[in-house]
Amino acid sequence: MRARFSAVLLLAALGAACTPDREIPASKEELLLRAARRGDLKTMTILLDRGADIETRHPGNGWTPLMWTAIRGHREGVKLLVARGASVDARDLKGQTPLMSAARWGNKDGVAAMLDAGARIDAKDNNGWTALMAAGFKGQHEMAALLLERGASVGVRDAAGHDALMLAAMKGHEKAVMVLLAHGASPGRADADGASAADLAEKSGYDDLARLLRPTASSSR
Repeated sequence: MRARFSAVLLLAALGAACTPDREIPASKEELLLRAARRGDLKTMTILLDRGADIETRHPGNGWTPLMWTAIRGHREGVKLLVARGASVDARDLKGQTPLMSAARWGNKDGVAAMLDAGARIDAKDNNGWTALMAAGFKGQHEMAALLLERGASVGVRDAAGHDALMLAAMKGHEKAVMVLLAHGASPGRADADGASAADLAEKSGYDDLARLLRPTASSSR
């Protein structure tokens, strides 16, 4: 079935030459993005061999083929694109790299593949968030654990002074909070407004989590 789909895509690419309003390169780029999304190695290889731009971007979100393969967890697709020269730290319209996008979408296979490819683990997006901070905010405790085990910095802050622990606390994600604490996150830190993780949890109505954080709180730093 996949082979048949690949053949259809290639015929479409070649047939684009007969369409006055479209050029072959544009069609190849569009097809490359589709193939990357599906993890279709054969089609990606043929399109790249035919000159498709490996750094082409989706017009709506700025995602590259590598971002699609990472988000969907296509490990072999990531390997192929990186081997062919794809930028491991390319940015989409939100400033997110393939690693960060995969982390936000909760795909551990994609994150692991990007880290294996040498992606910067503490890169920040336009909001000043790292992949770990996004995992904390979304309560993805297993993703947070993976990133921490692979070397993510637990103390990185955004412009408001929030670190991953604060972001997890303000959303009431107890499992993510516990993972972060186990890897050295400090509940005694304060954000730009002087609020600790416990304060942020309490403000959001998570009183039990606030109490959990306060007993071990140390002086702000």
